[in-house]
Amino acid sequence: MAVSDWYSRQFGDREQFALALSLGRHPHPRAGEDRGWGGLSIWVGGRCLTRSISEQGGCAEEVRWELGEIATWLARVGIRMLNEEPFPLRPISGDLADACDWFVASETAPLSLDEAQEQLWFEARSDWRQHHALRRAAVDLALPNVVLRRLGDQLEVSWDNERWGTTRPDLSFVERRGSHYVSAHSAAAVLHEALLDLADHLEQPDVSRAVTELRVRPSDWRWLVHRESAELIRRELPALARRLARKTQTHKRGLYIPHTPETQVLRQARPTNRVELESLLSAAGEVGDRPMSDAFRSELRPGHASTQEPWLEGYERALELRDSLGWPEAQRTPDLARWLTRQGARARRRKLPVSVDHVSVRDDAEHLGVVVNANTPPSMRSEMVWATALGHLLMDPAQVSVGGRWEHWPNGARARAFAVMLSLPDAGVRQHLTGARHVDADAVRNLMAHYGTGPHATTFHLRNRGFIDEDERITLLTHLTR
Repeated sequence: MAVSDWYSRQFGDREQFALALSLGRHPHPRAGEDRGWGGLSIWVGGRCLTRSISEQGGCAEEVRWELGEIATWLARVGIRMLNEEPFPLRPISGDLADACDWFVASETAPLSLDEAQEQLWFEARSDWRQHHALRRAAVDLALPNVVLRRLGDQLEVSWDNERWGTTRPDLSFVERRGSHYVSAHSAAAVLHEALLDLADHLEQPDVSRAVTELRVRPSDWRWLVHRESAELIRRELPALARRLARKTQTHKRGLYIPHTPETQVLRQARPTNRVELESLLSAAGEVGDRPMSDAFRSELRPGHASTQEPWLEGYERALELRDSLGWPEAQRTPDLARWLTRQGARARRRKLPVSVDHVSVRDDAEHLGVVVNANTPPSMRSEMVWATALGHLLMDPAQVSVGGRWEHWPNGARARAFAVMLSLPDAGVRQHLTGARHVDADAVRNLMAHYGTGPHATTFHLRNRGFIDEDERITLLTHLTR
């Protein structure tokens, strides 16, 4: 099958997200057949993720292979890759900067699983990788370890060539480890345009067929939420399933599926039954009757947390807020539920799923709402829940944030750090402990009484800020929780 040997095109903006494709003659054609040999380069945030260096000193921006094989894989997984957000498994470690971290962390199944459950664990992990990791496009090709997944209205592109080598030991990729967020709609448009154009030039029926069949179907809203939630909706909430299907069909933009108010909530939690699911959706509608105050609006700084030490951003933002609102570091914060109410928020306690700490809402009309789980056991999360919810409201890019076991780690870590620094500012803690020869249980009790904090949050923060070590924290917590 003949192909153009002059073809070379770039799709998208290299400073955001771009694919560059080229075609040439196969170095070893089979009986004269040209199978679409060419080059692929991927650009994200101005970085060329396919740039490599060989031991012989050669440098290349593109990887070269049969592009028909890569195009067929992209067409097969494209809808899921661009729109599936929740991870199928929750590894023991919750500190996951991005999808590359998740894949490494899920390499070990929890010891509590039996043999059959463990097999399902690894099947789910392998299935997810097959649809999100670029290396699955061509097993024999030395591709960079790039993983793509949806994150709200953005696409997270992460890469890790440090922990994962290539099939060629003589070749290494320049971009070693990192992640970048791009517009999911724009990235989907770039990918679709590139595949359509490439299929046109390859003139291979199987590739053309795969690309032609690449389209969003009404049921594809399921990729936006956890698989268990999608099955629950289809089984027990058929009216909601039909509404989501209609919205998918009418609002889709190429390969991109916009979130609905329901999927924005459910992407961040995994309810186990209909009651839990409906309670979450109801909580996301709990907003005040009046818009947020001007003072609150002036404090908004929405944006994704850094994947590198996100807690530092939370610490800094908490101290800035204290200074801006005139809350001296030597004094405890006001009652945040009442303070949020004065800013226009509806602040309530309600029963939520056990895996959820709170739901924070900031809607298009600038209304605010916080629903805190009324049934959570004592922990750092429960002790800091109102302050953490405030951190999400002020800093998260999403309008709805669900704090809990399935939250996005960098944003969640930033909000929790904000909460504890807002409640226990360094200067005030240092001043309160000045003169103490040893940070014993009595000193910590006095600190807790002064700032109105609980034992878990207080001891964790003292450890994290260097006032005590881990052994001291465990000892103190034992005394304080008797």
